[in-house]
Amino acid sequence: MSRTRILYVIDSMGRGGAETQLLKTLARLPLDRFEAFVVLSRESGASYAQLAALPIVEEIVVLHDTNRSESQSHQSRFPILSLVRKAFRLAGIIKSVKPAIIHSWLWYSNLLCGIIRQFSLTPSGVNPSCPLIVSQRGDYYARYGRTRLWLTEKIIYRNADVLLTNSDRIRDNLRHRYPDKRILAIRNLLDLPSLASRSSSDTPPPWHIVSVGRLTAEKGHQYLIEALYLLNTKFNRQDFTATIFGDGALRTQLAQLANRYHLSDRIQMPGFCDDIFAMLSTTHLFVLPSLHESSPNALIEAMGVGLPCIASSVGGVLDLIDHQENGLLFPPRASDALAAAINDILTDQELAVDLGRNARRRIEEMFNNDRSIQQLQTVYQDYLCVTS
Repeated sequence: MSRTRILYVIDSMGRGGAETQLLKTLARLPLDRFEAFVVLSRESGASYAQLAALPIVEEIVVLHDTNRSESQSHQSRFPILSLVRKAFRLAGIIKSVKPAIIHSWLWYSNLLCGIIRQFSLTPSGVNPSCPLIVSQRGDYYARYGRTRLWLTEKIIYRNADVLLTNSDRIRDNLRHRYPDKRILAIRNLLDLPSLASRSSSDTPPPWHIVSVGRLTAEKGHQYLIEALYLLNTKFNRQDFTATIFGDGALRTQLAQLANRYHLSDRIQMPGFCDDIFAMLSTTHLFVLPSLHESSPNALIEAMGVGLPCIASSVGGVLDLIDHQENGLLFPPRASDALAAAINDILTDQELAVDLGRNARRRIEEMFNNDRSIQQLQTVYQDYLCVTS
């Protein structure tokens, strides 16, 4: 039996949540039923070798812009010429690969695929009804301004056959806006340790607080640093250290903020973490201060190992945390509320244990890899039946 050929389009194979989920998806799809061709629309990324090593992956193409460096393109909010060139290159790849399904991930790649369909760039010899499946990671309406939202609605949503998200809340919001569009939620793939064993659970202070995420404005690390300053001054606590894992454009700015608050000796920013679960096992408290989220991998993993967690009350976080039941919520940007929540958990270890235990239970109930992969295969099969 011939395998179904799927063309995946994603910005890069960096170390973000969407890239991690694509790796896990391609590692689990049945090799006897599917073959994957992958287009990286911006750059190769740190996880390129992991992608290339997957048996299901037949070929990877990186759409470098030969006329303009990616760094230059990123300086322009909408590098139109680069986008057009890449759209035509991608159309040529589609002609060569002849996929049964195109599955795009992340906003830029979703836009590229939408442009090809919107302006009929699909070459002859390719099934014009080849389904376009768009994966939306995050809440576009919380994240983007009017121009990007206009492009999202007119180019991406209009041309997608199905929208996939990983959050029930975002799915429901999109269904309310687009009642005629097929919109589904498929939960993230998750590899938890078999038992929640944390070496930090019985260790004395200083308490170790951890956050994980790109060092960009949308991840809200500024407000965590401000909260730690308030923890130190308003609550008179010196019994803590904090580590912010990740990298990004705001590294220097965040380090300067920590220095201004005289917290440089308490806050570390070591870059990416290669072994997330080993790190979490030595942690007392996890904080996610994001301004918007879909279904954040880092929070899911922290809850999954039984850590007490505090997160901003945004997007898909509300699918995961019931306030004071399996975690604590605070309003985004509210550094004072975050400081108070951190103080509550560090002060009340019984609360910390209860929140961590209930968090683990919630994640075990919500996430099932076999179910998620089967749901994705069902989506693929539905559209293969329609177009065959």
